[in-house]
Amino acid sequence: MFYRPLILLSCSLSLVCASEIVQLEKIEVQENASTLEERKENSIAKRIINGEELTQYGDLNALEILKRTPGVSIADGKGKKSAPGKGYTVVLIDGEEMSGSKRVNPLEQISPDMIERIEVMTNGSAEYTAESMGGIVNVVLKKPKSEGQTIAKMTVGTYGGDVPMESVFAQREGKTGHLGYLINVSAADNRQTDTSSTFKQSAASDELRDTAARYQTLTLTTKLIYTPSSKDKYTYNGSLGLNNNKSTVDAKTYLNGSSALNTQLTSTDQSKGMMLWSAFKGEHHLSGTQLLEWKLKFHQNDDNGEASSLQTLPTLNDRRQKDYGFNRMIGAAGIYSLVSGDHFIKTGVDLKKTSQRDEVQRSLNGADVTTLADSVHMRENKGAMYLQDEVSVSESFVVTPGVRYETLSRDYGTTSRIDYLAPSLHMLYHLGANDNLRASVAKTVKLPRLDQLSSSTDSSLDRNDIRHPDITGNPNLTEEKALSYELRYEHFFENKGIASIGSFYRNIDDKIENVTRWNSSTSRYIQSPENAGQGSLWGLELELKKSLNVYVDGLGMFANATIQDSSLTNTATGVKRPIKQTSNLLYNLGVDHTVKAYRFTYGAAYRYVGGYDDPEEYSLSQSQKGYGALDVYASKRLDKTFKCQLNLKNITRTSIETTSNIYTGGVVSETQIDKEHSKPQILLTLEGKW
Repeated sequence: MFYRPLILLSCSLSLVCASEIVQLEKIEVQENASTLEERKENSIAKRIINGEELTQYGDLNALEILKRTPGVSIADGKGKKSAPGKGYTVVLIDGEEMSGSKRVNPLEQISPDMIERIEVMTNGSAEYTAESMGGIVNVVLKKPKSEGQTIAKMTVGTYGGDVPMESVFAQREGKTGHLGYLINVSAADNRQTDTSSTFKQSAASDELRDTAARYQTLTLTTKLIYTPSSKDKYTYNGSLGLNNNKSTVDAKTYLNGSSALNTQLTSTDQSKGMMLWSAFKGEHHLSGTQLLEWKLKFHQNDDNGEASSLQTLPTLNDRRQKDYGFNRMIGAAGIYSLVSGDHFIKTGVDLKKTSQRDEVQRSLNGADVTTLADSVHMRENKGAMYLQDEVSVSESFVVTPGVRYETLSRDYGTTSRIDYLAPSLHMLYHLGANDNLRASVAKTVKLPRLDQLSSSTDSSLDRNDIRHPDITGNPNLTEEKALSYELRYEHFFENKGIASIGSFYRNIDDKIENVTRWNSSTSRYIQSPENAGQGSLWGLELELKKSLNVYVDGLGMFANATIQDSSLTNTATGVKRPIKQTSNLLYNLGVDHTVKAYRFTYGAAYRYVGGYDDPEEYSLSQSQKGYGALDVYASKRLDKTFKCQLNLKNITRTSIETTSNIYTGGVVSETQIDKEHSKPQILLTLEGKW
């Protein structure tokens, strides 16, 4: 019987200082400032995605939005792949790092309509967590601005032309005296039916799979801002998300091209989960150059899952698994900021206490096969302090040095304690009114997630092969460390566009990679994370966003790309190879055209992910072909209240093909080719504002 702890609400504390003018310029985003102007003047390099960019391509949640940004790598929920890129990327929601679960990513709970903007910082800074390997993504949720406004939005559509999809969003914001409020609710019910196949050459077997999936979410978000005076402000953020997911796979295997069934298998995976996050903070202007902010925060994730696989041919085999996951974080954070001459100084503290429970129960043909290692209770205490100074050396030159110290203790059956310093340095030089040169260096770490240390096993049941192994943690896993360098040139066009080129290099110690091995004692494939060795990653990032009004009124285009390469020397084998599953090319291309006379806008975007080719190691090798997806949209403003939009997503019917080889004595003994197919989506949206 699974243990269900009571939900205990808790708080956190944070400190910040700056003048009201500095608060606007340094801490908060001015509502009337353009994102390009802010990007130009910000001392730390960042990309900003906001406004129409968040909703125009019909993305269903924040996770889909971020996949359009090259260089961003984030974990998906259970059974899904992360977005490839430069490595790990920490994700913050309103400046707070959110803990996901094995089954659901918090970003899947956030509708694009809830988001004010998304900030992507390519290199770590002392102000944020030291776990910023690959950069930082900050999802800023909307806050009350209007004296009173209601927004309602409904989307209906189909997946593949015959499977229904629908979502609704409603929001009310307003102000009453000193209190500003914003409340929104979003609900989605999306279905998918896909096909995939696995071909094994040595056995001449061909497995065909039909997958039917349904994802249901309901999210309620509240933001309250109370401003009793010009020097004090109190804010409450709260969000509750519920999800209900189910997928069914019908698999059939044929041998040597025969039409007779050799294997028949039906697998079902369903789960229910809850995500709760909340924060309460206050801001107090102590003087014209100081600001004090305190914060109280609490986050919790809770999910239950049940998976089963029933094999009816060639023999009867019934495998079942129940799993329960629980993660809770309470904490306190503090920042003090001071403006003194040419210095903008920030110093702060951050305290967090996390507990996580993983429990798994398994059975085979009715017999319990659960082990003691399948029930794990883990605890983590983390403290951090930092100091950062933004120094205006001259009107053209800004330097932002900083250092962050973090200490961590964990208890997961084994007790561990580590601490580390993470210095950083960012430099901005204005070459001219419209040209910037940026450089940065930062030391960062990637701590193993608690589920990566857990000894419990997430079984793939009867679908166990190279691509679908059992997944377990590694209690001996240690942190990954890196020193990252970046150099970037930016040119801002007079007509609100930008062109930039940047280079990056990262030197990595104890690189964490997922390794799949054949376990002869259980006759199953098992995947677990390991510290692979010493690695490096380097490349170029290109970006162009420009109006083409000189050719066609209302026409614009954008393009961005990441070109990269990597190497890693395995400490166990001495083999030098690329970092696993690292694509050398990722890019996005898009065009938009607005016909102002008809209040009509249309556009298209193409996203491409390059393939990879991992050489043999641990008797396995893997390669994947590149793939792309084309999306188009059209929106029409009907009147001052209503707008409608049509989205056609994945017109190219993206297919992902992965080839895996098994070696015996250095010779390929088996080849497995997996093909995963997807279908187009058609979405029609009606939006109203009152």
